[in-house]
Amino acid sequence: MDRNFTSTYERGDQPYEYTDLGDLGGGESVAYGLNDLGQVVGWSTLPDCLTALGTPCRRAYLWQDGLMIDLGKLPGDEESFARAINNAGTIVGTSESDFIPGSGTFHAVSWDWGVISPLPDLGHGTSFVHDINESGQMIGHSRELVSGRDHVALWNGGAVTDLGASEGHAYNRGRGINDAGDVVGYAWNLFSPNDSIQHDGAWKVIGGEDSPWQNSEAMDINNAGHRVGYQAFPSGAWHGALWMPGAKSPIDAGLLPGMTIGELHDVNESGLAVGSSFQDGPPYLSRATSFDGTTLVDLNDLLPAGTGATLFEAREVNEDGDIAGTAKVNGLFRAFLLTKMEQWKHLGTALPGGLGAPVLEGYGSLEGGSRVELQIENTPPGAAIYLAAGVSQLNVPFFGGLLTPNPDFLFPVFNADGAGEASRAFPWPTGVVPGVPTYWQAWVIDPTGPQGLTSTDAVVQVTK
Repeated sequence: MDRNFTSTYERGDQPYEYTDLGDLGGGESVAYGLNDLGQVVGWSTLPDCLTALGTPCRRAYLWQDGLMIDLGKLPGDEESFARAINNAGTIVGTSESDFIPGSGTFHAVSWDWGVISPLPDLGHGTSFVHDINESGQMIGHSRELVSGRDHVALWNGGAVTDLGASEGHAYNRGRGINDAGDVVGYAWNLFSPNDSIQHDGAWKVIGGEDSPWQNSEAMDINNAGHRVGYQAFPSGAWHGALWMPGAKSPIDAGLLPGMTIGELHDVNESGLAVGSSFQDGPPYLSRATSFDGTTLVDLNDLLPAGTGATLFEAREVNEDGDIAGTAKVNGLFRAFLLTKMEQWKHLGTALPGGLGAPVLEGYGSLEGGSRVELQIENTPPGAAIYLAAGVSQLNVPFFGGLLTPNPDFLFPVFNADGAGEASRAFPWPTGVVPGVPTYWQAWVIDPTGPQGLTSTDAVVQVTK
């Protein structure tokens, strides 16, 4: 059964500041990993560079503080991909050559201080690393020498360990690892569906084989024991799946309307998971999503107005609730970072006009308050709106309401839409000193009111 979803901005939802992370000159980029410091890793295309197959070269990058850094590749390889980064800044990924889907040569690598190092494999010359925890343990898979089969590989202190076959499976791969060293991934036999697996001292199946439905892959595990991935539920389609701590069966995250497939890729310590909901066929639409165990949210609905991007897939969420992933902008893939914006404190509601008091919501960037986002609701359709801000409170009667800020800043008039709603986003006003409380209020022209104008409630942002 599909679960609830958010299709429109609702009062109380937490919007985000959207940042296009740029590229390395080739026009496209993808984000895979994000840490709590706001550093992002992934890959970007390079200018004037083609692989032997004639495709644009892709190169691993580190993005921080507005700068995208080329992380390089191993000598003799064609491309590199960064897939995860921990808070110490250690990055893991792959360096690759002769890439064709299902073939090619893959070398697991790590980067410390921008220096690339190959990781040992299980003897067959192919390895793939997906995740790293805070103590530097890395998880992925490598082809075992004797059987030639993929086995889960754990790297620690420069050494690789084969975690062996999981019960009843010939092949397995590791995808996520938490700080306790617990591992999740998936396993299979030839011509058989995949099963989600977990290793916490020994292997066990957590989805697929011991569930009513088949095909299941676990992607990540947090320190509290929440696990996420995707599984075929009774509908037959793959949906995002969330296994609660100790639970045998996963919660079905459902799908956004019109979509046919769902995935969850990452979960933070609060249990917030991110992924995508998409159509597995033309026109191949996809939307980045979040899931809190109850509600599936289209992250596009929480973007500031006028962003001009379609969030295609969310890959990682950090402990602040910031999200990294990939958007479509003018037909190109672009890595993005969503920075969670804080909701400001309400200071009370003005006296009502003819339609009742309009409502003002204020948001600012958590990274210094460099952006202001204001949402106004419950105005007459098309009403003219004036916006005022000040660094001190006035609190005097004003057109049947209460004028809260002592206005230092007045903004040009703008209009509500046909539903009586409006939004404004702009840089923080010049001249506001960091740490000084800033008060915001809107004045709405309301012909239905007794005095023709109604004040909204007021909000305050304490720090810039």
